[in-house]
Amino acid sequence: MYDIGDTYLQLGSFDLAVASFDKVLAITGKGEVGVVAKIADALLSQGRHNVAGGFREKARTAFRDAIALAGDVLKLAVGHRPWAWKVVGDACFELASQEATMEDAGRSSEVIYPVLQLLIEDDTDRRSAVHGLGHAANLLQSPVDLDTTLKSAVFAFAYRAYLLKNETRVADPALYDLASALHALAGRFEGDQRMACTKAAVVAIKRALERDAGDERLWNALGVICADGGPQVAQHAFVVSLELYAKVSAMTRPERTDIMGRTLMYGSTWGICISSWRSTSSRGSAS
Repeated sequence: MYDIGDTYLQLGSFDLAVASFDKVLAITGKGEVGVVAKIADALLSQGRHNVAGGFREKARTAFRDAIALAGDVLKLAVGHRPWAWKVVGDACFELASQEATMEDAGRSSEVIYPVLQLLIEDDTDRRSAVHGLGHAANLLQSPVDLDTTLKSAVFAFAYRAYLLKNETRVADPALYDLASALHALAGRFEGDQRMACTKAAVVAIKRALERDAGDERLWNALGVICADGGPQVAQHAFVVSLELYAKVSAMTRPERTDIMGRTLMYGSTWGICISSWRSTSSRGSAS
Protein backbone atom coordinates (compact mmCIF):
# COMPACT_ATOMS: atom_id res chain seq x y z
CA MET A 1 0.00 0.00 0.00
CA TYR A 2 2.92 2.32 0.73
CA ASP A 3 4.34 1.77 -2.76
CA ILE A 4 0.92 2.38 -4.26
CA GLY A 5 0.67 5.68 -2.41
CA ASP A 6 4.15 6.64 -3.58
CA THR A 7 3.17 5.87 -7.17
CA TYR A 8 0.02 7.99 -6.87
CA LEU A 9 2.13 10.81 -5.48
CA GLN A 10 4.55 10.68 -8.39
CA LEU A 11 1.63 10.61 -10.84
CA GLY A 12 0.07 13.68 -9.26
CA SER A 13 -2.98 11.85 -7.91
CA PHE A 14 -2.62 13.46 -4.53
CA ASP A 15 -6.04 12.53 -3.13
CA LEU A 16 -5.39 8.87 -3.84
CA ALA A 17 -1.86 9.15 -2.45
CA VAL A 18 -3.15 10.57 0.83
CA ALA A 19 -5.82 7.86 1.06
CA SER A 20 -3.24 5.12 0.49
CA PHE A 21 -0.81 6.50 3.05
CA ASP A 22 -3.65 6.94 5.54
CA LYS A 23 -4.34 3.20 5.29
CA VAL A 24 -0.68 2.48 6.01
CA LEU A 25 -0.75 4.87 8.95
CA ALA A 26 -3.82 3.14 10.34
CA ILE A 27 -1.72 -0.01 10.57
CA THR A 28 1.61 1.44 11.70
CA GLY A 29 0.35 4.27 13.91
CA LYS A 30 1.22 7.97 13.83
CA GLY A 31 4.68 7.25 15.17
CA GLU A 32 5.78 6.06 11.72
CA VAL A 33 7.27 9.38 10.65
CA GLY A 34 8.25 8.16 7.18
CA VAL A 35 4.60 7.61 6.31
CA VAL A 36 3.56 10.88 7.94
CA ALA A 37 6.20 12.67 5.86
CA LYS A 38 4.74 11.19 2.69
CA ILE A 39 1.24 12.35 3.64
CA ALA A 40 2.53 15.84 4.41
CA ASP A 41 4.35 15.91 1.07
CA ALA A 42 1.15 14.83 -0.69
CA LEU A 43 -0.92 17.45 1.13
CA LEU A 44 1.52 20.24 0.24
CA SER A 45 1.54 19.12 -3.39
CA GLN A 46 -2.23 18.82 -3.35
CA GLY A 47 -2.53 22.34 -1.97
CA ARG A 48 -0.27 23.77 -4.66
CA HIS A 49 -2.16 21.87 -7.32
CA ASN A 50 -5.43 23.33 -6.04
CA VAL A 51 -3.92 26.81 -6.04
CA ALA A 52 -2.95 26.39 -9.69
CA GLY A 53 -6.49 25.26 -10.47
CA GLY A 54 -8.08 28.15 -8.62
CA PHE A 55 -9.58 25.97 -5.86
CA ARG A 56 -8.61 28.25 -3.00
CA GLU A 57 -10.71 26.66 -0.25
CA LYS A 58 -9.44 23.17 -1.09
CA ALA A 59 -5.90 24.54 -1.10
CA ARG A 60 -6.36 26.14 2.31
CA THR A 61 -7.74 22.87 3.69
CA ALA A 62 -4.77 20.88 2.38
CA PHE A 63 -2.21 23.30 3.83
CA ARG A 64 -3.97 23.37 7.21
CA ASP A 65 -4.06 19.58 7.27
CA ALA A 66 -0.31 19.48 6.60
CA ILE A 67 0.32 21.86 9.51
CA ALA A 68 -1.83 19.77 11.85
CA LEU A 69 -0.01 16.62 10.76
CA ALA A 70 3.39 18.15 11.52
CA GLY A 71 2.01 19.25 14.87
CA ASP A 72 1.03 15.67 15.69
CA VAL A 73 4.64 14.57 15.11
CA LEU A 74 5.97 17.38 17.30
CA LYS A 75 3.60 16.37 20.10
CA LEU A 76 5.08 12.87 20.07
CA ALA A 77 8.47 14.38 20.97
CA VAL A 78 10.28 11.63 19.09
CA GLY A 79 12.64 13.95 17.23
CA HIS A 80 12.28 15.00 13.59
CA ARG A 81 11.88 18.64 14.61
CA PRO A 82 13.67 20.16 11.58
CA TRP A 83 11.44 18.20 9.22
CA ALA A 84 8.26 19.14 11.10
CA TRP A 85 9.07 22.85 11.22
CA LYS A 86 9.92 22.74 7.52
CA VAL A 87 6.44 21.40 6.80
CA VAL A 88 4.85 24.00 9.06
CA GLY A 89 6.85 26.79 7.43
CA ASP A 90 6.12 25.66 3.88
CA ALA A 91 2.42 25.17 4.54
CA CYS A 92 2.07 28.52 6.32
CA PHE A 93 3.96 30.28 3.52
CA GLU A 94 1.65 28.83 0.90
CA LEU A 95 -1.46 29.31 3.02
CA ALA A 96 -0.74 32.99 3.61
CA SER A 97 -1.12 33.78 -0.08
CA GLN A 98 -4.53 32.09 -0.19
CA GLU A 99 -6.16 33.98 2.67
CA ALA A 100 -8.46 36.75 1.50
CA THR A 101 -10.59 37.47 4.57
CA MET A 102 -10.25 37.68 8.33
CA GLU A 103 -12.38 34.54 8.51
CA ASP A 104 -9.75 32.68 6.49
CA ALA A 105 -7.02 33.95 8.80
CA GLY A 106 -9.04 33.02 11.88
CA ARG A 107 -9.61 29.45 10.71
CA SER A 108 -5.90 29.10 9.94
CA SER A 109 -4.93 30.42 13.37
CA GLU A 110 -7.01 27.68 14.99
CA VAL A 111 -4.62 25.16 13.45
CA ILE A 112 -1.40 27.19 13.60
CA TYR A 113 -1.53 28.53 17.16
CA PRO A 114 -1.44 25.12 18.92
CA VAL A 115 1.62 24.24 16.83
CA LEU A 116 3.33 27.54 17.59
CA GLN A 117 2.68 26.87 21.27
CA LEU A 118 4.86 23.77 20.87
CA LEU A 119 7.61 25.99 19.45
CA ILE A 120 7.36 28.33 22.42
CA GLU A 121 7.59 25.43 24.87
CA ASP A 122 10.58 23.95 23.06
CA ASP A 123 12.40 27.20 22.34
CA THR A 124 12.92 28.28 25.93
CA ASP A 125 15.98 30.37 24.98
CA ARG A 126 13.96 32.22 22.28
CA ARG A 127 16.41 31.21 19.56
CA SER A 128 13.71 31.68 16.93
CA ALA A 129 13.26 35.37 17.72
CA VAL A 130 13.52 37.59 14.64
CA HIS A 131 14.66 41.20 14.72
CA GLY A 132 11.68 43.47 14.13
CA LEU A 133 9.12 40.72 14.75
CA GLY A 134 10.06 39.40 18.16
CA HIS A 135 9.22 35.83 19.09
CA ALA A 136 6.32 33.49 18.37
CA ALA A 137 5.08 34.19 21.90
CA ASN A 138 4.47 37.79 20.86
CA LEU A 139 2.45 36.64 17.88
CA LEU A 140 0.15 34.49 20.02
CA GLN A 141 -0.59 37.50 22.20
CA SER A 142 -1.53 39.69 19.23
CA PRO A 143 -4.88 39.87 17.41
CA VAL A 144 -5.16 37.66 14.33
CA ASP A 145 -4.80 39.51 11.03
CA LEU A 146 -4.00 38.70 7.41
CA ASP A 147 -0.25 38.75 8.17
CA THR A 148 -0.43 36.23 11.03
CA THR A 149 0.02 33.13 8.88
CA LEU A 150 3.05 34.51 7.05
CA LYS A 151 4.61 35.60 10.33
CA SER A 152 4.06 32.05 11.57
CA ALA A 153 6.03 30.80 8.56
CA VAL A 154 8.88 33.15 9.51
CA PHE A 155 9.05 31.81 13.06
CA ALA A 156 8.87 28.19 11.92
CA PHE A 157 11.72 28.75 9.46
CA ALA A 158 13.71 30.72 12.04
CA TYR A 159 13.55 27.88 14.53
CA ARG A 160 14.43 25.32 11.88
CA ALA A 161 17.44 27.43 10.89
CA TYR A 162 18.57 27.41 14.50
CA LEU A 163 18.11 23.64 14.82
CA LEU A 164 20.16 23.05 11.68
CA LYS A 165 22.86 25.67 12.25
CA ASN A 166 25.56 22.99 12.54
CA GLU A 167 24.29 20.80 9.69
CA THR A 168 26.41 21.72 6.69
CA ARG A 169 24.23 20.07 4.07
CA VAL A 170 20.95 21.76 4.99
CA ALA A 171 21.86 24.90 6.94
CA ASP A 172 21.97 27.13 3.86
CA PRO A 173 18.56 26.06 2.49
CA ALA A 174 17.10 26.65 5.95
CA LEU A 175 18.44 30.20 5.99
CA TYR A 176 17.22 30.69 2.42
CA ASP A 177 13.71 29.67 3.50
CA LEU A 178 13.84 32.18 6.34
CA ALA A 179 15.03 34.97 4.06
CA SER A 180 12.33 34.11 1.52
CA ALA A 181 9.55 34.38 4.08
CA LEU A 182 10.95 37.63 5.49
CA HIS A 183 11.24 39.08 1.98
CA ALA A 184 7.62 38.19 1.26
CA LEU A 185 6.51 39.68 4.58
CA ALA A 186 8.45 42.89 3.91
CA GLY A 187 6.42 43.30 0.73
CA ARG A 188 3.26 43.61 2.83
CA PHE A 189 4.57 46.48 4.93
CA GLU A 190 5.72 50.05 4.55
CA GLY A 191 8.16 52.16 6.50
CA ASP A 192 9.98 50.81 9.54
CA GLN A 193 8.33 47.38 9.47
CA ARG A 194 9.33 46.84 5.86
CA MET A 195 12.89 47.90 6.60
CA ALA A 196 13.11 45.63 9.67
CA CYS A 197 11.96 42.57 7.69
CA THR A 198 14.32 43.39 4.81
CA LYS A 199 17.28 43.77 7.19
CA ALA A 200 16.45 40.45 8.84
CA ALA A 201 16.27 38.78 5.40
CA VAL A 202 19.65 40.23 4.46
CA VAL A 203 21.16 38.97 7.71
CA ALA A 204 19.86 35.45 6.99
CA ILE A 205 21.30 35.38 3.47
CA LYS A 206 24.64 36.80 4.66
CA ARG A 207 24.84 34.07 7.28
CA ALA A 208 24.41 31.53 4.50
CA LEU A 209 27.05 33.29 2.38
CA GLU A 210 29.50 33.15 5.27
CA ARG A 211 29.20 29.38 5.02
CA ASP A 212 29.31 29.18 1.22
CA ALA A 213 30.37 32.33 -0.61
CA GLY A 214 30.66 30.39 -3.85
CA ASP A 215 26.94 29.69 -4.29
CA GLU A 216 25.60 32.03 -6.97
CA ARG A 217 22.03 31.31 -5.88
CA LEU A 218 22.64 32.97 -2.53
CA TRP A 219 24.22 36.01 -4.19
CA ASN A 220 21.25 36.23 -6.53
CA ALA A 221 18.89 36.11 -3.56
CA LEU A 222 20.85 38.87 -1.83
CA GLY A 223 20.52 41.00 -4.96
CA VAL A 224 16.77 40.52 -5.10
CA ILE A 225 16.29 41.35 -1.42
CA CYS A 226 18.40 44.52 -1.68
CA ALA A 227 16.94 45.66 -5.00
CA ASP A 228 14.59 48.22 -3.43
CA GLY A 229 16.63 49.61 -0.56
CA GLY A 230 20.26 49.10 -1.58
CA PRO A 231 20.73 49.26 -5.37
CA GLN A 232 24.52 49.33 -5.17
CA VAL A 233 24.64 46.23 -2.98
CA ALA A 234 22.07 44.56 -5.24
CA GLN A 235 24.11 45.35 -8.35
CA HIS A 236 27.27 43.95 -6.75
CA ALA A 237 25.43 40.80 -5.66
CA PHE A 238 24.03 40.21 -9.14
CA VAL A 239 27.46 40.71 -10.72
CA VAL A 240 29.06 38.21 -8.34
CA SER A 241 26.22 35.78 -8.96
CA LEU A 242 26.66 35.98 -12.72
CA GLU A 243 30.44 35.63 -12.45
CA LEU A 244 30.10 32.51 -10.35
CA TYR A 245 27.50 31.10 -12.71
CA ALA A 246 29.76 31.75 -15.70
CA LYS A 247 32.45 29.53 -14.20
CA VAL A 248 30.28 26.50 -14.78
CA SER A 249 30.09 25.29 -18.36
CA ALA A 250 26.73 25.82 -20.02
CA MET A 251 27.32 22.51 -21.76
CA THR A 252 27.04 20.63 -18.50
CA ARG A 253 24.45 22.80 -16.79
CA PRO A 254 22.33 24.70 -19.34
CA GLU A 255 19.73 25.64 -16.74
CA ARG A 256 20.43 26.55 -13.12
CA THR A 257 17.90 26.26 -10.35
CA ASP A 258 17.88 28.01 -7.03
CA ILE A 259 18.08 26.25 -3.68
CA MET A 260 14.35 25.66 -3.78
CA GLY A 261 14.44 24.03 -7.20
CA ARG A 262 13.16 26.95 -9.30
CA THR A 263 14.86 28.10 -12.48
CA LEU A 264 16.87 31.25 -11.86
CA MET A 265 16.21 34.34 -13.94
CA TYR A 266 19.17 36.54 -13.06
CA GLY A 267 18.43 40.13 -12.22
CA SER A 268 14.73 39.48 -11.66
CA THR A 269 12.59 38.97 -8.61
CA TRP A 270 12.17 35.32 -9.52
CA GLY A 271 15.59 34.68 -8.03
CA ILE A 272 14.15 34.42 -4.55
CA CYS A 273 11.12 32.46 -3.56
CA ILE A 274 7.89 34.42 -3.60
CA SER A 275 5.72 31.48 -4.57
CA SER A 276 7.47 29.11 -2.14
CA TRP A 277 7.87 26.08 -4.39
CA ARG A 278 9.85 23.87 -2.10
CA SER A 279 12.22 21.27 -3.45
CA THR A 280 12.79 17.88 -1.92
CA SER A 281 16.47 18.60 -1.35
CA SER A 282 15.69 21.50 0.99
CA ARG A 283 13.53 19.56 3.42
CA GLY A 284 16.57 18.82 5.51
CA SER A 285 17.22 16.17 8.04
CA ALA A 286 14.33 14.46 9.80
CA SER A 287 16.44 13.94 12.86
